[in-house]
Amino acid sequence: MASPDSLWFRLLDLRTRRRFGSASGTGETAASGVLDRDDRFTITHFSRLLSRHGQTHASLEWRSRESQERRFGVLREAGIRDGQSVLDVGCGTGDLLDWMRRHGVTPGDYLGLDITPAMVEHARARFPDHRFQQGCLLSGPDLPRESYDWVVASGIFAHRYERPEAYMRQMVEAMVARATCGVAVNSLSRKAPNAAQWTMFHADPEETLAWAKTIVPVAMLREDYDPHDFTLYLYRTAAAARTMTWRP
Repeated sequence: MASPDSLWFRLLDLRTRRRFGSASGTGETAASGVLDRDDRFTITHFSRLLSRHGQTHASLEWRSRESQERRFGVLREAGIRDGQSVLDVGCGTGDLLDWMRRHGVTPGDYLGLDITPAMVEHARARFPDHRFQQGCLLSGPDLPRESYDWVVASGIFAHRYERPEAYMRQMVEAMVARATCGVAVNSLSRKAPNAAQWTMFHADPEETLAWAKTIVPVAMLREDYDPHDFTLYLYRTAAAARTMTWRP
């Protein structure tokens, strides 16, 4: 896999800077509304994978379709019900929406948000009856609505290299701010095996849970579905937490 320091990335990075702007490697995507180095890497890296693999799990770096969809099932068990509104952060080509529809969960209002333009283009062509928007939640995009019942994200932190924990917390806070019921989000885990071989960001589950409990009334940690991964459920109210269908 190419890294942000590879010659390939540096060449494509120049092209991306010209098209989308740059935060000059400051790690300030967020607030400034321009792309930092990790954002530009994400765009170039996943555009390349999509071009190579097409509409498959490999274009999003999942080990298999089954492992990708197992995570979708875990997100849903936060309590997402048919007819509720969903903001899908880092939606890719719309795989979560496809999974939800196949499993009897049709969002009353769905918006897919992704930083990679090619992913959004594919998603729009695949699901012309749903809305997809290019952008980053941290830049304060103009979304169709101020809030959604649920805000979810799967696999969006792996390629954060500059201050990844700070980025993760900032993103989760932005997700919580848009949710009326709650947030379901996953990350690679620092408990995963073969640490010497890691090239992606792995977060500490317990530390992340402890932090999450400082920003919402109820937060739950799941580590029962994959040894490499964990999921957090963050609920805006105790009543929302009671809709959780997972039973620890």
